[in-house]
Amino acid sequence: MDAAAETSATPARMDFRDPETGLAFSAPSPLVIGQRRGHRGHDFVIEIHSADPALPRAGTSKSLCGAALKTQPEEVRALDQGALNDPEMLQGQVESVRSTLALMGRVGSIEPLDFGNGVRGVAAVMTPHFGPDHANVRQYIALAETPAYRISLSCATTAAALDRARPLFEALIRTLRIDAER
Repeated sequence: MDAAAETSATPARMDFRDPETGLAFSAPSPLVIGQRRGHRGHDFVIEIHSADPALPRAGTSKSLCGAALKTQPEEVRALDQGALNDPEMLQGQVESVRSTLALMGRVGSIEPLDFGNGVRGVAAVMTPHFGPDHANVRQYIALAETPAYRISLSCATTAAALDRARPLFEALIRTLRIDAER
């Protein structure tokens, strides 16, 4: 066997789709999709890594980002997407995310944004109050509610890398969706 054949790597996964839940997204280069894993408080998490050393993971994160899914309680399942996208509902979500994250760190920004398939959500950037090198860590957290699931993206990178990473995170979020055909 020649050296090239021995060192050839598996091609990077750029697209993800879970046939059971319909969770789907595309990772813009240099982001690559990693493994599915369990996580307390979520149905599952899909790890997202960077092939670019200039976009490092930070803190105690095992990956740059994690896209997660959580089954909604019955009271949310009774709502349609239009109700969940309502500006008043979205403003409530902004305030809820702001108050929750403020317990864990300094919230630098929080704003509504579009996920895939017409779902509205919120994204926040925060600096944690604790953890290894916490003053240099920036967490980018985005949440969206659908009738069936809460979709989230949680990323941790360095303060120096955030300006380069944020457009990639936002591009990924615009594709993050629940596909109807399962």
